Amino acid sequence: MDFSFSSKKEKMVAIFDIGSGSVGGAFVTIPSDRNKLPTIIKSTRVDIVEREELDFNVFLKDMILALGFASRNLYQSKLGAPDEIVCVLASPWYISETRLIKISKEHSFIFTKKVVDELLAKELSSLDSIYKNKYGEAESAPEVIEHPIVGISLNGYQVDDPLGKRTRSIEMNMVISLSPKICLDSIKETISKSFHHTPISFSSFMVASFISVRDKYMNHDSYLLLDIGGEVTDVGIVAKGVLKESLSFPYGKKTLFRDICKSLKVELRDAYELFSLFNKGTLSEKEIKKLKPVLDFVELAWGKSFRECINSLPRTLTLPNVMFLTIDSDVKDWFVKVINSEEYIQSMVPNKKFTLVAIDGPEFLNMCNVKNGTCDPFLMIESINVMRKVELYE
Repeated sequence: MDFSFSSKKEKMVAIFDIGSGSVGGAFVTIPSDRNKLPTIIKSTRVDIVEREELDFNVFLKDMILALGFASRNLYQSKLGAPDEIVCVLASPWYISETRLIKISKEHSFIFTKKVVDELLAKELSSLDSIYKNKYGEAESAPEVIEHPIVGISLNGYQVDDPLGKRTRSIEMNMVISLSPKICLDSIKETISKSFHHTPISFSSFMVASFISVRDKYMNHDSYLLLDIGGEVTDVGIVAKGVLKESLSFPYGKKTLFRDICKSLKVELRDAYELFSLFNKGTLSEKEIKKLKPVLDFVELAWGKSFRECINSLPRTLTLPNVMFLTIDSDVKDWFVKVINSEEYIQSMVPNKKFTLVAIDGPEFLNMCNVKNGTCDPFLMIESINVMRKVELYE
């Protein structure tokens, strides 16, 4: 990915957090001084319309509608036009896969940017051929939106600053994120109605989360990243500082409320009200007896999907005993209880000692400033990620 930032002056970036439950938007100032922090100066969030049944084509239209509202909200703030627009996608708007690039030679050679570029070009060309053969020129054909290198080993040892070092072998861990062309085109068209001719780039929330958590919690080098969205749960596994796998399964916050609606035969707004009262401890005993079996069912269903996801990981990966969770605040407490009571997780981690860290936003205030607004953890994570990429590409 190539950002066109310059270190000569402060830049304003528009970030759009495109999830499966809502679309967030923010204007973020990126300082020219790398010792200063990015600052969110304006933010907005628009819920995606909820449907009783999930149809992807309708879902895409609903997401685009929410994106349009978020884009107009930023435009109407009259803070000016952004220099760059960064769209951060969560599932199901993208897919990702981790790839390991290996090369070894009989004689030692110097690791240079040219070597990296050649290896990346070869890998991306191979991937492009695979998808062209599979999809042709169809609108559903995926396009690569990012391909960050998340770990490099020279002669079998992980190295943080490999450029200029001599080696006989290279291993590069790379995450490739892809999104359907029709999705990317729809997003660009919608944002361009508010912000004309502004460069738009794309990234994934999993990579943004990985970078922010890695830089914030430096005492942890192995952990799980869990993002419970509206329709999908994303799982990332980090081992020895490298994002090794990125997986997902179709069960999220909105699935919970649809299950309540179907089981109790109530409208969505009533399902939200019942759940809210239950969480606050103010729901009547009569209603608790109706709702509790549904929540028990959801807990089992989500847990089963999570276990199947974890079981698909390579056997060589050990499940870390620390998990970082991003989730909407209205369902956070309930899902935290569900995860902490999941015996499967406890039994899989080393020493059966498991720690769950729910990310709320304020913990990132030493890495991202927020002006006149709430600490939206998703937008803060993405602002930190943009700042890191500016430092990387300048």
